[in-house]
Amino acid sequence: MNRESWLRGAAVVAITAVVTLAAACSDKDTVDTVPPPWPTRTSTPAGPGVPPVPTPAPTSTVSSTVTPKATPRVTPSVTPSPAR
Repeated sequence: MNRESWLRGAAVVAITAVVTLAAACSDKDTVDTVPPPWPTRTSTPAGPGVPPVPTPAPTSTVSSTVTPKATPRVTPSVTPSPAR
């Protein structure tokens, strides 16, 4: 391994150690908090759910006609070179 790889590895270890130490010394709970409980149901369902009604797809279509533009032909003009 070359020197740049060792330095990059040492930097990763140092940054990880600093972040871990800062999180351990913090007085705020970040991960260990208990989420609030789910809300309780106030009524019972009256039976099985009703499947949603599918929305029909639009039936109108749009068509367009594009006529290609004629490309003008360019004929090269050749000028004869003077005889030597």
